[in-house]
Amino acid sequence: MDLLGILVGKFVILGCKLTRKNGTSLPGKLALKVDADIIKNIVKDVKNEKIVVTGTNGKTTTSGLIAEILKSSGKKVVHNREGANMLSGIATVLIKNSDIFGNISCDTGVFEVDEANMPLVLNDINPKVVVVTNFFRDQLDRYGELDTTIKKVKESLSKLPKDSMLLLNADEPFTASLGDDLNLNVFYYGILDKLNYGYSLSPAFEQKYCPVCGGKYVYRDVFYGQLGDYYCPKCGKSRPKLDFGALDIKLTEDGISFKLKYKDKLINVKSHLTGAYNVYNVMASVAANVLLGISFSNIQTGLNNYTPIAGRLQKTYLKGKKTIINLIKNPIGFDSTLNMLREINKPLNLLIAINDNYADGRDVSWLWDVDIENFVSHTKINHVVTSGLRAEDMALRLKYAGIDQKKIKIIKPIDEALDYIPTITNEELIAVLPNYTSLHEVNNYLKSRGVKQ
Repeated sequence: MDLLGILVGKFVILGCKLTRKNGTSLPGKLALKVDADIIKNIVKDVKNEKIVVTGTNGKTTTSGLIAEILKSSGKKVVHNREGANMLSGIATVLIKNSDIFGNISCDTGVFEVDEANMPLVLNDINPKVVVVTNFFRDQLDRYGELDTTIKKVKESLSKLPKDSMLLLNADEPFTASLGDDLNLNVFYYGILDKLNYGYSLSPAFEQKYCPVCGGKYVYRDVFYGQLGDYYCPKCGKSRPKLDFGALDIKLTEDGISFKLKYKDKLINVKSHLTGAYNVYNVMASVAANVLLGISFSNIQTGLNNYTPIAGRLQKTYLKGKKTIINLIKNPIGFDSTLNMLREINKPLNLLIAINDNYADGRDVSWLWDVDIENFVSHTKINHVVTSGLRAEDMALRLKYAGIDQKKIKIIKPIDEALDYIPTITNEELIAVLPNYTSLHEVNNYLKSRGVKQ
């Protein structure tokens, strides 16, 4: 091992602490310039299985849940909890958890990996379990079309050892198709129930056609976005048989519960996370730990102990007013968040903050792919504040979705918008919906004012 790379990383981590910077990526970025194999060299000393979680939406929550369950079972876990999921972020968390010689004392590793980075890091990590949550359109100006990303992910998976386990979301057609003709131990999870929330295919729906014959998919049921129970009437290809299936699903303001069918067992699962999309995140985390042999009691303890990272269904207060904060970064994620708010069934005040910095993607036309009209028709919205660099674009989108212009106020500085919205709030729940770099501004605001996160 090139110890210089470790020392460079450690030095930069110290510098970030002294200057009160996050330092989730920079130490690893610089260390990789010195030692391109630093991830492989450190992670090989992790004693037991490594788990990788990838996909467009849900990977931060799913990997966090998996890590918390493993900790609750007594494992010492290395995990990139902050969500820095590219090469530099993974290198940083490994350097932080190793000594100056690059030795790491951990039982297992859980790594969230950006889907476009899978070919770069999968061989270095050599995971026992890979979880794929879903594939949606996300920042096309940065990542390109989905077909390209999915092809690269499948190519990287095909190079794993044959005893590796691949856990796929069967309800999302792109993800399920990864298991076709792949010589690994493939397991599928999905929903066996009828959710009955009246969802239809999202306007951002992607996988319209069967990859085998080109026939158009027909859906027996839609759970959210393009996730559901689908089949091709032309050739018969359908959603794979579920190894893990959720049924008797309950969604409330306080959390979710369901029964998970696995073989001849029914596992009772509860989580304080909310929203139909979190059924998938919780289900994937439970399934991954079942495959690793973790007991059901430890699994439930881990679910109870899990706390979301800032901005992922974060519950807090702004000037004494109940507030929920959730990241929105693409059409399906935005749709899912709106569906979750709709399920709460309370009057709302919204603050939507949209930036178009490089990390967000410059193209904000995706806002028009979100089914805001359906949300507006089912929800009592008293006030909306739009903020961020593209506040005007968001306000225009809301106007065309049917929200009365008198209810919409544009306040571009995000800190001023956060100061303002509690002053117009009475009985409403405040929902703060920032995109990626806007979330950093929201978190900085909360820290500067001592708001509990």
